[in-house]
Amino acid sequence: MPKVDCQIHGKQGIGLVCQHIASAIDSGSPKVGFFYGNEHDTARPDAWCKACEDKLIKLNGEQGDHWFDEAGFKVFCKFCWDEAKLVCT
Repeated sequence: MPKVDCQIHGKQGIGLVCQHIASAIDSGSPKVGFFYGNEHDTARPDAWCKACEDKLIKLNGEQGDHWFDEAGFKVFCKFCWDEAKLVCT
């Protein structure tokens, strides 16, 4: 399982979050929403904000590679991912 060396939590498993969640956490305005998938091969599933969720819904089941690229996912350690989930919902 992939790991990251987090400055706060040390070496941990990862979870990906969209750039909007990452920016909201950094800026202190985290109420962007928090959605995540069921399947994952990391410590936490990929997570995305309300704006990304709306774009995903518009795909209506079509291939979403460009959606993933546009979301600009960032690597968080599993504990930072958990904290983001708490503050962004």
